Amino acid sequence: MSAKKTRLTITVDPHLSAYAEHLVETGKAPSVSAVFNDAMEARIQRERRQRRLWKEAAERSDPAKVARMMAHVDAQAAALPER
Repeated sequence: MSAKKTRLTITVDPHLSAYAEHLVETGKAPSVSAVFNDAMEARIQRERRQRRLWKEAAERSDPAKVARMMAHVDAQAAALPER
């Protein structure tokens, strides 16, 4: 994480703001900014983990089976009425 912070103005749902304030008031977070920084960092980590899991699953896949499945999906899509 960068040592230099960037000022950002955001609008959040009232219940999220209240929860962030509650965490600060109870000493579970040093600031509201820290709460949102932690939430964004957690999201980054979750998305990285999801990408890693998808990549690992793709590496284990059977290309022939994937091709058959994609052909089936394409056939179903072709049968849909046009909009």
